[in-house]
Amino acid sequence: MNEDVTKCIEILKDAIAFEEEGIRFFSEKAQTATSEVEKNLFLSLAKDEQGHRAHLIEMREQLLEKHSLEPLSHADDHEHRPAREIFESALAESHDPYNFVEEDLEILQGAMAVEKKGYEMYSAAAAQMETAPARELFEHLAAEEQVHFQLLHNAHEYIRDPEGWHGYDEGAMLDGG
Repeated sequence: MNEDVTKCIEILKDAIAFEEEGIRFFSEKAQTATSEVEKNLFLSLAKDEQGHRAHLIEMREQLLEKHSLEPLSHADDHEHRPAREIFESALAESHDPYNFVEEDLEILQGAMAVEKKGYEMYSAAAAQMETAPARELFEHLAAEEQVHFQLLHNAHEYIRDPEGWHGYDEGAMLDGG
């Protein structure tokens, strides 16, 4: 088994555990959210994390079975919804987007920290890979975490100041770009 296959299998094991923690985190936060925007957002993120988990499990099983990086050639075919679509959907499904408590902002900040941790984990994994398919897999996963971070950041800004919120299209970037 080539070294990148072995690294990928180990990193995917950790990534699956990370996604499972994300599912638990977002599901719990959805149950306790005081604003509908936040509740809808967390439910959507939990659903996305479930999709990520299933995708990662499938890739890991294929790597274990084939002992090659060939299964990674279609790794970025996994569809994800754009942050804007998720946020607008969460907003549209809420009856009163202005109804929130101060703790909601702290919860969103915690969620952003979780996504930043995922971004850093996947970026570090990409840097360890010697082959393009393996590197591209983890770069793709880092980009997915970036989308979630942007989504949470924009939700935070909207909930913090709905009247002045206008920076959605500009979005926050974890990589400074």
